[in-house]
Amino acid sequence: MKKPNYIAIAATTIDGRIAKHSRHFSSWTSKEDKDFLHAILDTCDVILVGRSTYDMAKKPLSKRNCIVLTRDTANKKDTPGLTYINPTKKSLPQLIKKCDYKKIGILGGEQIYSYCLEKNLLDELFLTIEPVSFGFGLSLFKTKKLAQWKLKSIKKLNNKGTILLHYLKSYGK
Repeated sequence: MKKPNYIAIAATTIDGRIAKHSRHFSSWTSKEDKDFLHAILDTCDVILVGRSTYDMAKKPLSKRNCIVLTRDTANKKDTPGLTYINPTKKSLPQLIKKCDYKKIGILGGEQIYSYCLEKNLLDELFLTIEPVSFGFGLSLFKTKKLAQWKLKSIKKLNNKGTILLHYLKSYGK
């Protein structure tokens, strides 16, 4: 059985920030980034998100098959297309395998991206860099784990200078 493919999709400012704070919605990204995001999510079997990201983007995400990582599953009810899981109590990789998901899109904040990196659940990274700077805010990863990536492609998305980088995880050889 082939290993599932975990794909992180994120947008950053030119100063490397994904948001100003944990409740900052991604309305600052370009139309071209949003078009790319929707197109790649359409190819995924399931979207893996944190609870905060899911709560902020519930309306668009409710149209997709989602797994929401949360510490508190007590008052969360699973429905068709929506599963809540506490990864400290249940195995996320086992759930992915049981559901036979092949392509997992990852959206989130620092915690989700860091969790996936630390658990070796990142195979690819699509990183949109927008020509905007916040001067402060949240980074893509908040972990001390070293990761090495190999650049697969670069694409200019618009005339304003938005670029899309596609990286593959290097697992050291």
